[in-house]
Parts: sequence; C-alpha cells; structure tokens
Amino acid sequence: MHLKLNDESSPSAVARTTASTSGRSSWDGNDGSGSGSGSGSRPDSLLTSSTASLQPQEPEEYTRRSGPGLLLFPGTAQRNPHNTTGKTIAKANDDNGTINQTAPVRSIRSFRRPPLWQPPSKDPRHVGPGLEEQDERPDETARDRRGACLAKVQAFIIEFLQGSSIHGFIYLAKLGLNFIERMLWFAFICVALFSIISLSKRTWHRFQTSPMVISMDRNKLVWNTSFPSLTVCPHKRIDELKVEEYILTHPEQFESEEDQEDFRDFIVKLASLTYDNLETLPLNKSFGIPSSKYLDLLYELKWPFEPEISSGAAVKMFIYETQTEFGICHSVNSLVARYNSFDYWRSGDWSLMDHGDRVTVHPLDGEIYAQIINLSTAYDVYFHGAGDVPSISKQRYTFPESDYTTVELIALEIYTNEEARAFNTKQRSCRFNYEAEDMLTVPIYSFGLCLSECRLFFALRVCGCVPHFYRNRCGYNHIFGHRVRNGRKLPVCGLEGIGCLVKIKREIISLKSDKYKINCNCLANCDDSNFFVQSYRSRVWFLGANLQWGIIDYPKMQLRRDVLFSFADVLVYIGGLVGFFLGCSALSFTEIVYYFTARFVRRMFFN
Repeated sequence: MHLKLNDESSPSAVARTTASTSGRSSWDGNDGSGSGSGSGSRPDSLLTSSTASLQPQEPEEYTRRSGPGLLLFPGTAQRNPHNTTGKTIAKANDDNGTINQTAPVRSIRSFRRPPLWQPPSKDPRHVGPGLEEQDERPDETARDRRGACLAKVQAFIIEFLQGSSIHGFIYLAKLGLNFIERMLWFAFICVALFSIISLSKRTWHRFQTSPMVISMDRNKLVWNTSFPSLTVCPHKRIDELKVEEYILTHPEQFESEEDQEDFRDFIVKLASLTYDNLETLPLNKSFGIPSSKYLDLLYELKWPFEPEISSGAAVKMFIYETQTEFGICHSVNSLVARYNSFDYWRSGDWSLMDHGDRVTVHPLDGEIYAQIINLSTAYDVYFHGAGDVPSISKQRYTFPESDYTTVELIALEIYTNEEARAFNTKQRSCRFNYEAEDMLTVPIYSFGLCLSECRLFFALRVCGCVPHFYRNRCGYNHIFGHRVRNGRKLPVCGLEGIGCLVKIKREIISLKSDKYKINCNCLANCDDSNFFVQSYRSRVWFLGANLQWGIIDYPKMQLRRDVLFSFADVLVYIGGLVGFFLGCSALSFTEIVYYFTARFVRRMFFN
C-alpha cells in the first residue's frame, strides 16, 4: 500500500481530503463503489479515504471467517445490507496522487476477541508438501494425548500437595519457593519418614515377639493348685512264665539252652531299654524277631502290674498305662498319658479323648495325699504336671520294693490369661494343649511330647530308624479343621539301628549337637505346673512297696502370663510417631486414600 500525502498538517490538505470522499463501506465485507457525489448514501456510514487507508490489510478469506469476532462499541460503523462485496474504494487527491485501496470495513474503536480453539483444518491446502506428515499424524496425536495425561497427573499431584493436611507437603508445591528450598523440605520429609518406619518396625517386632509379661500373683486364696501328677515305672516288666511259654511255642528259634538263656536276657533288657542303657542290649542275635514286632512282643510278655490308688481329693484319680521313653509305665492324674497307650496306637486312633478335668486342691482343703499300694516291685518315679509326660532329662527317684515312702512336694504354677488366646504361639511363647498343628504322632500338645517327637525324628534322620518305644506311624496334620493321617509307617530300629543310636545317645538326650543341626521348636505349656520334692522319708513296710505323695505347704505365689503390649498399644505408639514427625492423624491417611482413588478417577476421566 502506497499513500502519498503532502503537507498533511495544512488546512487545505484536510479540506481536499474531506472533499474527495467518494466511497461507502459495509459491515458484511461485500464489495461496493461510490462516487464523489455519494448519491443514495447515509452520512453516518461513510469513512474518509484517509481513514480507510489506515486500516490493516487482511485477506478476504480471513475477513470473511473472522467477521463475527468483531466487537463494536457505540458510535462505530454499522452494518450496510446493501454492500455485499466487503470492499471499500478510497480516493485521495494529494499532489496528483490517487490511491485505490481495498480493505475490510472496521472501526478505529473496534478490537478482535481471541479466537476459540478449533480442530486442525482438513483442507489439503494446509497439509505439508509431502505425505510423511500425513503418516505422522497418529503418532503426533498419541504424543499429544500422553502429554495431556501427564499434564493432568502433574496438576493432580500439585493439587494434592497443596491441599494435604500432612505437614511439610505444601512446601513441595508452594509458589515462590526456589529449587533449594523445595529440596530442603523434601529432605526433612524423608528423614521424618525414615524415623517413623525404623521406630515402627521396632514396635512391630516387639509386638510379634514379646507382647506378654509374666507377673506374680500372691492372693493364694483365689486360685486352686493342681495336684501333682506322677509316672511310675516298675523295674520288673517281664513275666517269666510267659517267657517260658513263648520259648515252648517257638522251638525253631531256640536251638539250644544257651539260645534260650540269651533270649531271656535279651527280652528283659529290651523291656527296660532307654537312652541311658542302649549299650547293654546284646546285639549279636535277634532270635528271628523283626524289629517291627518288638513292642508287640513286650506287651505280650509283660508282667501284670496292677497298682491301686486312693486319694483324699474330692475328684477321683485314675491311673493309666502308658508307653514312655523308659518303657511301659503307669501315670496318675495325667491328661496326655492315654495318647501314648499301646491300645491307642494299635487301633490307629487319632481322635481326642475325654480325659476330664485335672485334680486341683485349695488351701482350705488342708493336707491332701494320694497313695499307690500293692506295687510289689522296685520302681522309678517321675513327678510332673497334669499336661505333661516324663522326660529323660528330668530327675527321677528310685524306691525299693520293701519300703513305704512318703513324698512332700511344693508347686509352682503358671497360668495364662484368656486374653492371650487371641495371640499366636510365637507371640505367647507357649502352646495350649489343643494347638497341636505341628505334632505328627499325637493329636494333642505338651512340652514333653514335643521333646519326645523331636528325639524320634533326630534318630530317624541320623540312623534311618526310630526306637521301638515310640509310635512308628505318623502323618497327623490339620487340613481345613479336619484331622487327616496319611498312614506313613516309620522303620523301627533293629540291632544295627540300636548300635547307631548308641553313638549319638548323648546328642539325643540333650538335643544339642555340634555335628548335627537340631531345632525342636518346642514351646512351654501355657498352663503348666512344676513340682519339686521338698522332702521324702521311707520306712520298711511288711505289706510291700507303697507310695504316698501330696502337698503340705500350699504355694503362696502363682505366675500369670498377661498381655502387656496389645495391638491397640501398637496403634497408639505408631500413631504417636506419625503425629510427632509429620503432624498427621488417621484422617490424613483417609485423605490420601480418597485423593488417589475417587478424586484421581474423577480428575483423570470425568473432568
């Protein structure tokens, strides 16, 4: 556009310019022409040629598209429905210079509103010169979508940090902070989180390993005391008449008198065999008896030991025959002895039996004694609790067959509170008798039975067999609350296996070894009784061996296993740590869950 104006500031030039007005403009952008006479034109819609020449030039297509975007103030140009060309011809005569200008009709006081976003034009003229741009359009669209998604995620995280009630998070997204300040606050938050996690792990470890405390209760008039249980193992276990009858019925196994004498010695020592005297058993000849029949033969040839029992307690006591690590014995006031009876093993039974309640006494009952009469032989005695069995590692007492013996004991009991039943065995460090999930030979738990089973599997691992005084069938377990047995039968040690047991008998007794790894994982009974012999006295008795035992001095103290650190204490302790280091509460964690679930979905997919 070339516009030549000479002496613009002179009045004559202004007059000439005003007099030479010859065009009329239209709002719709249509072409139109006018002469200097201006016939048929309206004065309020005329623009001078100099004014029209000052308007910016725009392409016709753009003018036609962007016309509705114009905003007009009062006093601006009006629409002219008669002008349909959208063009204005302006003529100006200044020093013989004439300018013909085509431009859109716009007011000096008009401005353009920013255009709204529109999808890219599909006009082929707007596509690049090559076909590669058309091929790259899907990739560019995917990148745009990923970029938009990342932008939404970033905006969501900033919104969460700025609105979170956790102390310190707001400074990670607060405006006006530089990079160093943000990193400093980030470091403070990391230190706080590390402190919370490390201290919380210690708290949780304490809750898992030692949440219980053992306290002393001295109110002796409140509780009852268990009456001492005992196991009597007679020294005489083989009936000579039955042995002679066995020899007569099996002449093929005994070729000479020497064989018969060796058999008598062999069967007597086999009946009394325990870990202490393994080396005393003759290992030169088995007399054609397989090792799996050892226990059957011992019960076939056993001596009839039938003692009688009487007591001054209100509850009647029973005596049960049981198989122990010391051979065939009899237990009094025991809740687990019947599970080791030969009849129970031979029947293949795994069910729980109704053994009744344990016998208890009270200080107001006075002196309570129980008595076993008609023993007729020397015997060994093991004192233990009602829920336990004798162990080879505990002390035993031996009394002759001609004495009347009186034993006085003192008791120390530990009782577990009912609240502790909600904790697992690792937390309590004890087991109740019904928690026998890990037992493989009996359906009930006791500390003594667990030790016996540990010795059994240690012998099986080292020597490949188990002694005959154990149950040679295992596989008891729990599946969905039902008892199932797989019928696995364990090999019984013969003469060669017993020779192997002789070499490791010290490790078996102590369950400690430098060569073998032994891990019994046996926990104490939650309700346990320990008895200690305070005094005993014996005198010669012409009616045979009798045993009397009881409690003279009732315990003045009882141990109680109570809950010291419950799950509520864990929540309070960890909550205090979180509140101290980050200043947040349970609602703050609820806020986090809400933000990253419902609000996140709403922001990403529905906003």
